[in-house]
Amino acid sequence: MGWKKSKTDDTRLFAIRNILWGLPATSTVGGSPSVYPILEAGDYVFPFTCQLPMINYPPTLQHHLIATAFNIVVSIVKANDSVSKTVPVYFQPIIETLLLRPTYTEEHKLSQHISAIITVPKLAYNINESAQSISVKVQLYTDNQESIHISHLCVYIKKFFKIKYKTSTKSEDTVVASYDYIKIPTTCPNNLSLKLDLPDSAEPFPVTLDYSPYLTIQYKLVATVKIRHGPINFKKKLFDIPVIFGTLPVGMTAPRQLESYSNIKENIASIHCKPTFLRPQPKEALEESLPAYDSIGKPPAYTIVSRRNSNYSMGSVTVA
Repeated sequence: MGWKKSKTDDTRLFAIRNILWGLPATSTVGGSPSVYPILEAGDYVFPFTCQLPMINYPPTLQHHLIATAFNIVVSIVKANDSVSKTVPVYFQPIIETLLLRPTYTEEHKLSQHISAIITVPKLAYNINESAQSISVKVQLYTDNQESIHISHLCVYIKKFFKIKYKTSTKSEDTVVASYDYIKIPTTCPNNLSLKLDLPDSAEPFPVTLDYSPYLTIQYKLVATVKIRHGPINFKKKLFDIPVIFGTLPVGMTAPRQLESYSNIKENIASIHCKPTFLRPQPKEALEESLPAYDSIGKPPAYTIVSRRNSNYSMGSVTVA
């Protein structure tokens, strides 16, 4: 986790190590350094399982003001030589995708004669889902049956960064996605419907973050209109409402034992506050699945097996 060049602050979240094959470098045989085991030429697979604790670490983030990175480093050590490779790991914390309200509906008066009713059905989204969009409906009407003199409607999502480090505070806001509705009919009443597509990339944008004392990330859905008044166009904000971007399915609550990293960083040296390497599970155990059923028939009966909530990072190292 990096802020800036510092000689005194240790910004490392954690570091753990596990030997998949061979002997520890400190081991000795007969009072002399141990001889490295011999590994014949060929292809080898060394599976491993890494369990993360129920701790919300900072998310993977690359920003010019702050950066957080998680990496797996694989090293092969020979008698007088070593080679290593670093593989980045994308990490997102457990963030609830809770609806602040079922549906947002409000009425705004834009001018002396023009009013608008805004409806947004959903204001919470799971960033792990693809091809998502925010639906917005705007109904424009006048009280004197005249034409509606609105030339432009813009809806956009704005991301707000707030970073605190020691005595300094820096803020930044950027537009994540936008939609422009330019050709607005002048008939009255006028019903406008639009969909604002959310960014869809290999690495989703940062989630809503409010548990860190150093970094806050918030999102707002904003809409503005341009109203013609004679030869003059003036801009007016239609609405400005918060939007939640989480990592859990909508309505699902986070585990009760989940803690923020900022709450346990004083005890980060504890074994319970660090990821741990576990004995790899048999392949058969990873292929368990529930029987499929259609929505018409009666679902089959399931045997409930209680298992501990955990986050796992699984992989293998292949040596050629």
